[in-house]
Amino acid sequence: MNNRVSRREFGRLAAAGASLAVLGGMMTPAQAQTRLRLIWWGNPDRDRRTNEVVDLYVKQNADVAIDPETYAWNDYWPKLATQAAGRNLPDVIQMDYRYIFEYARRGQLADLTPFVGKSIDLSDFDPNQLASGKVDGKLYGISMGANSMSYVYKPAQLEQLGLSVPDATKWTIDDYVAMGKEVKGKLPEGLYFSENMAYREPSLETWVRQRGKALYTADGKLGYDLEDLTDYFAFWFQMQEDGLTPPADLQSQAIATGKMEDTMMVTGHALFDFVHSNQLVAIQKLVPEELAITMIPNQKDGKPGQYLKPSMLISMAATAADPEAAAKLMGFFVTDESANDVLLIERGVTGDASIRERILPKLSETEQKIVAYLDVVGTHIGELPPPPPKNAGELDRALQPAWESISFKKADVETAAKDYYEKAKVALERA
Repeated sequence: MNNRVSRREFGRLAAAGASLAVLGGMMTPAQAQTRLRLIWWGNPDRDRRTNEVVDLYVKQNADVAIDPETYAWNDYWPKLATQAAGRNLPDVIQMDYRYIFEYARRGQLADLTPFVGKSIDLSDFDPNQLASGKVDGKLYGISMGANSMSYVYKPAQLEQLGLSVPDATKWTIDDYVAMGKEVKGKLPEGLYFSENMAYREPSLETWVRQRGKALYTADGKLGYDLEDLTDYFAFWFQMQEDGLTPPADLQSQAIATGKMEDTMMVTGHALFDFVHSNQLVAIQKLVPEELAITMIPNQKDGKPGQYLKPSMLISMAATAADPEAAAKLMGFFVTDESANDVLLIERGVTGDASIRERILPKLSETEQKIVAYLDVVGTHIGELPPPPPKNAGELDRALQPAWESISFKKADVETAAKDYYEKAKVALERA
């Protein structure tokens, strides 16, 4: 039996003693209700867990009411942008690393520093994960878990086809293509080797990082060349032309909704698909066969393309009506034991040492795969990239139509790549 008392637990015991002393001396009438709005992007599993944590919090804080909002990734950011423009952001916001700098520098997020050590206890938090939520020296978000990019597949399905995934740390794009061509003739109609990942900005980021570059430079400019983008689009267009990825009309069904349940893996149209490692829990619940994840294949003699990033962060709107109440709710999600018994690592592997130690024995086989995967990735990664500059979200959203102009053969690779690249430079210059 482990009787170790962490710094957090000691602080809670002390606070509990003080509270009991106060309550023993007086009774107070019911407090006026505080109403908070909480927003996140998710999937059915995340929605269930988040709502369960909300219910836990309300049971423990009867004076607080929480209005939850959840959207698919594609719908989330336009909705958040509209709310921001109307100065109507929810109090507590699930935030992404790519957007936190943009929202913070626009003055739309609150600096959390005044709440640390008070409403938000980060005494056992990994300083590297904590640093990922800082913008210009101030804390605007707290990591809800670390993750990395990955390819997901069904091991039994590959085995039936006589295939196995090579060493995750050594396989290359050439290996990936060769595997696809080997198996193409064995696949039933409607099943393809791989999802077409050209429209995914994390896929592009991995591509350019393998070439020793980055999506963005530290001073907010594009960190790669037009040639890199052209080669990237050309690779995925050839995959489509070779029949290794779904045709444009089928692939566009997944692109249009952004929902996990519509991905090529879940709908049974691809052997390999792209997921962030923390998403393995959710996608496994949508697929009856056992899933596994592996690292993204590298270009020949390429540099490490992957890195450990915050899967998402939790932030507070600068316009929060009750900042103290919002901070308490954030602290509950990040470091409360009962909350994390529910959340586990669906949002990523926690940066809180006490919480990680507590939940490890509770993890399912799927969740253990994520922890093991990150242990492997952690030995073959590059540094966390420079923060995305203002207007980076605009570039992310523009990648999809740029790719679809190629996949539907409305533009050739060179023309579409140049058009996207030049517009991207202009967007960053406007920032």
